[in-house]
Amino acid sequence: MNGAEAFVATLRALRVTTFFGLPGSTEAPLLEALRADGSIRYVLALHEGVVAAMADGYARASGGPAVLGLHTTVGAMNGMSQLFNSAKDGVPVVMTVGHKDTGVLAEDGFCTIPDLASLFRPFTKRARQTLAPQAIAADLARSVQAAVSSPPGPTFLAVPEDFMAAEVAAAPDPASLPGLGRPLRLGAGLHETIDEVATLLANSSRPVLILGTAAAPATAQAAELARAAGLAVVAADLTDLASLSYPADGPGYLGVYGDEASVLEGCDLVLAVGCRVFYPFSDRLRPRLPQGATLVHIHPDPAQIGMCSAPAVGIAADPKESLQALLDSYSKLGVEGGSASRLERIAGLRAVREEKLAKELAASRGRSPVDMAELANAIAGVLPLGTILVEEAVRGSRQVFRHCGVPRGGEIWRSSGGALGWGLPAAVGAKLARPDRPVVVLVGDGTLHFSLQALWSAVTNHVPIVVVVLDNGGYLAVKRAIENMLRLPIDPRVHPGTEIHGVDHVGVARAYGADAEVVASAEEAAGSVKAGLASDRVRLVVVPVAQIRP
Repeated sequence: MNGAEAFVATLRALRVTTFFGLPGSTEAPLLEALRADGSIRYVLALHEGVVAAMADGYARASGGPAVLGLHTTVGAMNGMSQLFNSAKDGVPVVMTVGHKDTGVLAEDGFCTIPDLASLFRPFTKRARQTLAPQAIAADLARSVQAAVSSPPGPTFLAVPEDFMAAEVAAAPDPASLPGLGRPLRLGAGLHETIDEVATLLANSSRPVLILGTAAAPATAQAAELARAAGLAVVAADLTDLASLSYPADGPGYLGVYGDEASVLEGCDLVLAVGCRVFYPFSDRLRPRLPQGATLVHIHPDPAQIGMCSAPAVGIAADPKESLQALLDSYSKLGVEGGSASRLERIAGLRAVREEKLAKELAASRGRSPVDMAELANAIAGVLPLGTILVEEAVRGSRQVFRHCGVPRGGEIWRSSGGALGWGLPAAVGAKLARPDRPVVVLVGDGTLHFSLQALWSAVTNHVPIVVVVLDNGGYLAVKRAIENMLRLPIDPRVHPGTEIHGVDHVGVARAYGADAEVVASAEEAAGSVKAGLASDRVRLVVVPVAQIRP
């Protein structure tokens, strides 16, 4: 057995069934080992960033891990920004790289950085280069184990080409490989702290529950606690949010943190679960803790607690178990259903919010180009139960959350890393992992062309997703930043780097083998999305949209 065969045998022992890749010549031994084995699906992409983002989507949908393989230094660096996204969102992606022959590495030859792993150490949980052929199996297993251990996140492993071709003594023994990690559990010593939080909750007058990415699996527990304690519930600021499954009609839901100042007025307790508090986009736009409010922070990653804001109580534990324990403790206090004043206030805030959204929606109807509020609302009406809605709308993101929200029984995915081009390939990866679930992705026209090659992977692998392109003719976020700097509400002048002209989105998509069309209204867009979800083909729907104001 050679090193590449040991690598494949280890993947099989770890129950990895799909391998994402874009190879080069250094991967020849691995590609042959995968062919000879035949049990692992190889998903090819046309750019390394697409490979990494597809793996990210696959890991999210499957529960992880997802393993990918790239080509030496240059391929690894092409995929680096999307692995950074996985790091920020806590996604267990394992990037492996077929590095150059050790003889070439020793002489700093073609395509080499001798310590390639050092480039990835600042934002991965484990970054290594294998030092001997017989270490390949254990190194790969440790990379997978580290990726899925709580808190999850990406890892990196480079294996030199000659190690992959070298003979190894024997096949890896699955029983001897490092075991997969287990979720961080609520320790017995933390229950007293949970009781303390329950008391704080019972004694507060206007508590607010913030749900972040790591709390997405705890939606049921969050809803029960919100109902029992009369909590106002908000999603973490969009800068920090990568996953939300709390429905818009769930108990106490009042939108995104900071969007409505009235939600935070008089707030005396903030219970932040599964989010980074407070994670800034810029210092000017940094979310803030309401003055005088007590902060309780629950997160599976101890390093996040107190990172930006010091809590009165910090708990490093699994959000689902923590919320269930908090609900149990609160219930024992004998507080009946949350105070009437809390519930009455939340009902009032909700009525005001719904009236405001209705007015926005009414004002948006029938505009040309299409207004994002009307479009988001129309698309929400055709999303089937359990839809995964992948959102990379950039300037349209807040309107998506206001007027579309979480699909029934589904979830919204985003990326908080900031590397554009994640959305489309992540949607492909999600559908590969969960072919039983509808997948729709919303992307801006600029974002689309960071990773449009993912359409080829979707078509080639028969992955029927629906891609909605929000075409505002350029990089609107850049344009708005310039206007903000100049303190102008609208600047009609054309600035460098802000406009995209002459791209036939439909023609390019069709060239990759996808169905594609341009629609002129929100109603047509919704109809096209519905038709795409009913088909077995990849569908791209281009919608000219108005340039959204802040």
